[in-house]
Amino acid sequence: MRFDTEAMEVDTGCIRFTRDTRYRSEMQPVLYSPVAPAESIHYWNFRLDDAGDIGPIFDQFRLTYSLVLMPPGKVGVEYVKTHGHYHSAIPGVHAGYPEVYTHLYGSLYLLLQRRKDALSDQLDDCVLYPMIPGQSITIPPGYAHIVINPSNQPGLMAGLYSRDSIHDYKPVDEMAGAAYYVIEQNGQETIIANPRYTQAPPIRLMTDLGGTAFAPPEPGIPLWQSFVCDPTRYAFLFDPHACKNQFGTQDLRL
Repeated sequence: MRFDTEAMEVDTGCIRFTRDTRYRSEMQPVLYSPVAPAESIHYWNFRLDDAGDIGPIFDQFRLTYSLVLMPPGKVGVEYVKTHGHYHSAIPGVHAGYPEVYTHLYGSLYLLLQRRKDALSDQLDDCVLYPMIPGQSITIPPGYAHIVINPSNQPGLMAGLYSRDSIHDYKPVDEMAGAAYYVIEQNGQETIIANPRYTQAPPIRLMTDLGGTAFAPPEPGIPLWQSFVCDPTRYAFLFDPHACKNQFGTQDLRL
C-alpha cells in the first residue's frame, strides 16, 4: 500500500476498494457546532471490493476490510471525526459485533463508549485511546466508536469486521454525537462533555491495551498480514461461541 499525503490518494495495487465520500452535510447531527458548508468533504471510506487471490479467505469467514482516510482540519472548533456508530448484535450473543482497528498513518484518537443497555442513553464506560501507527486495537462488543484527527496532517486507518454487522448511527445521531467532543479551546486541545447524556462516566485515557478486552490478537503485526496468515485468530469477529470465549459473558451483558 502507498499513501500520497499531498494528493490524498491511496494505492492498494491489485486489492481494489471503492472510495466513498462522507460530506459535512451528513455530519451535521453529530457535530459540536454544525457550521460547515454542506458541500465540504469531511472524510473518505474505502470499501473492499476485490481482495484478489486472498478473496476466498474473506468469503469463507464472511469478513471484510475497509479504510478510513481523514484530512486534517476542524468544523468550527471541533477536530475532524468520523460519524460514529454501534454495531448490530451477533445472533445468540445479544451484543454488537466486535471489530479490530489498525492505525496506518498520522495521529488519531479512538473514542469508545458503551451503553448500559440497548435502549438507554446512559453509559458505563468511555475511553479515549491515542492510536499508534502500526498497532491495532480490538473494539469489544457493545462499544460505539469514533475516530478523531486532532493533528495538522492526514490520518489513515483500517478496520476488519463481519459483513453481517449492520452499522447503527441512530443512537449517536439522537444524542448529537458521542458523550465527549474533542475541540480546540484557547489554543489548546480540550475534551468537552456532551450535556445530552444524562449519565456518562468520566472519560478514561487508555495507553496500554495489555490484559484488557481491547488487546488485539497480534499486537504490532499488520492487521492484514495477521488475518491472512491465520484467519482463525479472528473468529471472535463473527462466531458467537468464539466471541463469548474471547470477551466472557459478563462483558457481553448476557
